[in-house]
Formats: sequence, C-alpha cells, structure tokens
Amino acid sequence: MSFVSNHHFSLKRFTIVFFVCLLLLGSSFHKGVSYADAPVNVAGGKYVTASSEIMGNSAFVTDGDKSGNNYIGVTENLQWIQIDLRQNYSINKVNLWHYFADSRTYHDIIVRVSNDSNFSSGVTTVFNNDTNNSAGLGAGTNAEYSESSLGKSIEFSAVNARYVRLYTNGSSANIYNHYVEVEVWGVSSGGGGGGLPIVTNAMFDDFNYTGPYDSNLGLNNWTLRSYSGGPGPGGATWSPDNISFLNDPNQGSNKIMRLKASTDGTGVGTSEAEIYTSSMKYKEGTYAARVRFTDSPVSGVDGDGIVETFFTISSLRYDNDPLYSELDFELLANGGWGVTQPAMWNTSWYTYSNNPWSKDNVYNAHQGDYTGWHTLIMVVANGEIKYYLDGNLISTHGGQYYPRTNMSINFNLWFMAEALLGSTGNRTYEMDVDWVYHAKNMALTPAEVNSILQNYRNSSITHADNI
Repeated sequence: MSFVSNHHFSLKRFTIVFFVCLLLLGSSFHKGVSYADAPVNVAGGKYVTASSEIMGNSAFVTDGDKSGNNYIGVTENLQWIQIDLRQNYSINKVNLWHYFADSRTYHDIIVRVSNDSNFSSGVTTVFNNDTNNSAGLGAGTNAEYSESSLGKSIEFSAVNARYVRLYTNGSSANIYNHYVEVEVWGVSSGGGGGGLPIVTNAMFDDFNYTGPYDSNLGLNNWTLRSYSGGPGPGGATWSPDNISFLNDPNQGSNKIMRLKASTDGTGVGTSEAEIYTSSMKYKEGTYAARVRFTDSPVSGVDGDGIVETFFTISSLRYDNDPLYSELDFELLANGGWGVTQPAMWNTSWYTYSNNPWSKDNVYNAHQGDYTGWHTLIMVVANGEIKYYLDGNLISTHGGQYYPRTNMSINFNLWFMAEALLGSTGNRTYEMDVDWVYHAKNMALTPAEVNSILQNYRNSSITHADNI
C-alpha cells in the first residue's frame, strides 16, 4: 500500500495552519427548509413492469436521468408500463419523458392511477389524448404533443393511489414505445414527506453563483483555495480563478461549477483548483455530489497524472493523530499509485505521520472508464462507510477507519508530482460539479437522495443549510 495517496505527505503539512485560519474566518448559518409535508417525487427508484417485454434496463424509468441517453422500449402498438409506488400516496402530478431526440409525437398517451395493481377497480384517468378511443379506455380530450427534453407535466386534483400505469400506441416515427423518465409527485396518505425519511438537518448547494468572487460563496460557507502547498508538485499555485460557474447546457436555469487545472510539466508552471466548506461540521450521515469526470485534457497533450476528487477531511493536530478522519472519492484518469489503468479510488483514513512519512488507511481501486456525469454517495452510519457510484455499492470500509471527528467537504483537481510528463507545452484539465448534499445523522438510499434533490430543484432552492 506504499503507493497510495502520496499527495498526503505534502498536503497534510499545511493542514494545521489551514484550519487555524478557518477558525479565524468563522462560518455563516442559513436556515434550511423542512419537507415533511411537501410533495416529493415518490417514484424515484421504484419498480417498473410492463404489458410485454421491456427492452433495456427498467430502472432507467425512475433513476432521475432525463438526458435521453438511457431509455427503455416496450415492443409495438398499444402497450403500457406500470410503477409500483410501494404504498398509497396522495399524488397530484406526473412528469413524463418519452424518447424526445427527434421531437416525435406519441399516440394514445393515457395515464391512469389506482390502488388496484390490475386496474380493474378504483381507476382514475388523469390524462388521455386518445380522442377516437382506439385504445378502448374511453375517448380522451387532451391534445397530442411533440416530445422535448422538457417532458410533459400532467397536473390534476390529488388522488390517493399506489400504482401508476402509462399507455402509448407507437409514435409518429415508428410503432414502438419508449420511456426516458417518469416522476410521480405527492405525499404519503398519512403525511410525512411522501414516505421519505424526514431529514431535519441538511446542507444543499446547487452552485448557482456568478463567479469565484461572488460574496454569496462566503456567506454560504465556501472558501476557494488561494494558499500554496500540496498536493501536487512543489511550486504549484492554487487560484480561485481556476473555478467558474457556467450555465448548464442541458437545464436552462441550472448552473455548473467547473474546476480547472493546468501544467507545463514544471512545478512553477502548474496551477490547481480546490473549494471547501469553511467550517468542519460534518461527520455521520449521507454525503452526495454529482460530478462530471474527464479522462483527457481540453487542450494540450494527454498523459499527466491528474486527480479528480470529492472528499471529506479533518485537521491533523500532530503526527499519527488518532482523531484524524478522511474519506475519499479520487479518480486517477491516467492511472497512478501503482495502477496503470484509469481507476476510481475509495480511501478511508485512520491517521498518518509527516516525519517520518507513514500512513494507516484502507482503500479500493476500481479500474474502468469514468468519463461523464456520476452521482457519488458516501453513507457514514453504524460503524461503516459505504461508497456508492450511480446507485451501486462499490466499497465498504469500517473499524478504525470510521470517522472520529468532524470534517469539511471538499472538491479539488490537481496533478501528481511524480506523474508529470515534463515540459511538452501547456495542458489543461477540467472537472465539473452540479450539486452537493449532506444529511446529518441520516443513512439515505441513493433513490432517497435522488428524490430529495429533485424536491430541492422543483422548489427552485439553490442553497439550504441548517447544520
């Protein structure tokens, strides 16, 4: 394990001074929002069946991804899909995305809800554009429409139901039926936030800022690093100018935070990026972020040892501090630390020493291509750290590596000093972050995280913090 996380040697020497500065800076406090009685997407992560064979992964329908790249098909002519919400809810809206890349129009779109899985009784039709009753479910009065990335929002008076069934009868493009995503919005029939756990203390940030010097960043407990030191090659600098906030090309009202790092192969020619919470107030609970990783530079030659990260960290008071805590998602897109292929590293730390250098951590390195957007989740509860990537559990650590003190939340983009190519001209890498979330002392499932995040966005909330 001697090759793991060599950056800690240079990084941690600055940790004590760094966090003393944070104590002098102080932190802001913003009230959060309670969603105990607010509608949420109760279909998130729920089970999907169909009238005939599903072509594709049925989980695509309720996974929250509306990009249009992951959709299912349900053979030809009149067919339906059905979502089991697992309990009764008072629902009043269905958001629906069919395949939309070519703006096609689907026929005989009918949406029905019921507490009967066979839809033989207690059925309410909330949308029907089958105006000639070709589906045999009654003539509808709604109009056909062209599909788009915005989807179709169907609102109606609240109905108590457990099952949602959606019909189509081919489209203007062909006789097949396709679904990208379905959301069902409501609350449980007995209240309580649509069956979701009630999160009383949480932090959420959608990174909706104007630029690196936006005063709201500080008010919302963020610091953009400008002090020198590791990780990275000696002489490298860190600049707030390496962080920007861009309009999301896929969602008009959304913004994306972009981290940039560049190098010419020398320490003094290297500039890196980091943003972190200005206070250490996070320990047990659920951590989540949506991150876009890249595996090649946006300019210049490829091959430098680039590290793209989402992590939590505490201060090291002295060498081999037994209270030190750190949890890492680290993508080494060009390999490193003894692994020649791209790999996602999950590392949980007990402690380390600067002089002489030694470390005590546990890790997993998952080789593969991680280019593109991913949802990263760390659930810290009951003596275990569970690392999830896009809803899949990929690592579990525990024992002495379980956090023992409060930590900050961090993103950074940096180069491994031992893995620079040398002076072959300047090259620049990027990493994007969509949002970050923490639920204090709550062990949430990936589906629950997705539903909560959808709720924030549905309510046009870009920042909340009551931790």
